[in-house]
Order: sequence, then structure tokens, then C-alpha cells
Amino acid sequence: MAGYFQIYVIGEPGGIFGADGVNPIKFMILVGNSDRQWLEPVYVDNAIVPIGNLRVIIPAYPNDPNSLMDACIAFCPEHFRTCPSLEKVCKLLKGIDCLDFNLSPEQIPSDWYSLRKEAKPLFNTMKIWQADLVQVKGI
Repeated sequence: MAGYFQIYVIGEPGGIFGADGVNPIKFMILVGNSDRQWLEPVYVDNAIVPIGNLRVIIPAYPNDPNSLMDACIAFCPEHFRTCPSLEKVCKLLKGIDCLDFNLSPEQIPSDWYSLRKEAKPLFNTMKIWQADLVQVKGI
């Protein structure tokens, strides 16, 4: 059986609305499990544009500690616009809809790993909330 099991909610850095600090919500990342794990975006702010046509990230292995940052870079590159490697990575991934770090690591641009290092301080400024998804059974 495959399905979503986790969600990340990403809010505006320095969000001023609401007591939780995540408002306004910019986008969400759903995490699913099947024969492999995947991450995909759900946009609340329709002005956000992913790198290329990226709709799915498949991490190198389940719960890879890089997967959330990879997804944020791929699905919300505007947050990382000051990273020197971003423009080159965007050109290399033009038209690509999936980054597969598991079965196709050779297709990941080598500049992605430089971008990952450059992006870490900016990633750490993001307002991110995490929740495990649990089915609600009747009341």
C-alpha cells in the first residue's frame, strides 16, 4: 500500500499573522511511501514557481536528512535566489519534472551539491512545521 504519511507546512519567513508563526502558508510538502519515498509540493501561494517543471523529489534513501532541504530548493527556488549556483542549476534542470537521488543520481547536476551547501543558511531561516498523517476514524 502506498500513500502519504507526513506533511511539512512552510510559512512566510518572519510571518506576522497568527500565533504559530507559520502564517501565511506559502506551500506544503507531502511525503509519501511506496516502493520508494517521494516528496511533492502543494502550493498555497500560486506565485511560487519550482525549478524547471519539478513536481517530485525522490531521496537517496527513506528519511534522508537532505530530502526536505532538496525539496524546498526545488519547489521554492525564489527563497534561495542569492545562492551563486542556483541559476546554473535552473538552466540544467529546465523541463525536468523529477529529481531521483535514488535510482538516477547520475542525472543530478553536480552543481546541485554546491547549491545544497550554499542554501543551508537560507533553509535554516524557513518557517517549517511537520506533522504525521493519521487517518481519522469515525467519532
